[in-house]
Amino acid sequence: MATRKPAKKTAAKTTAKSSGASTAAYFAEQPADKRALLEKLRALVAKGIPEAEASIKWGVPIYQLNGRNVCALASFKDHVAINFFAPPNVLIDPGKKLEGAGKSSRLLKVRSTADIDSASVLRWLKAAAAAS
Repeated sequence: MATRKPAKKTAAKTTAKSSGASTAAYFAEQPADKRALLEKLRALVAKGIPEAEASIKWGVPIYQLNGRNVCALASFKDHVAINFFAPPNVLIDPGKKLEGAGKSSRLLKVRSTADIDSASVLRWLKAAAAAS
């Protein structure tokens, strides 16, 4: 009977999706085009809710106030997104730009800078912060 050699141990690769990784690492590992869009959204979050604390939760940057989720930024295959954690009735959206059907959040998909309406994003951030 042959004996097995123990498998070589390799160092675990730390990514932004693992617990304990920083939000900076998440942004740094994104492709340049998506990183640019995420940075624009992150600047709006900093402007709209400067007192929010950022951490990695569910593998993406989550911004919280008083321990409650306000928004999340995430990169996907064909877009980046900002998810507002608030009931849809407080997220005034006459242009129907927000997507989703849940009771507690809506998502703005961003494929280019043209998709970022700063005034609307700031309004939604403030509404989500007030609802949290």
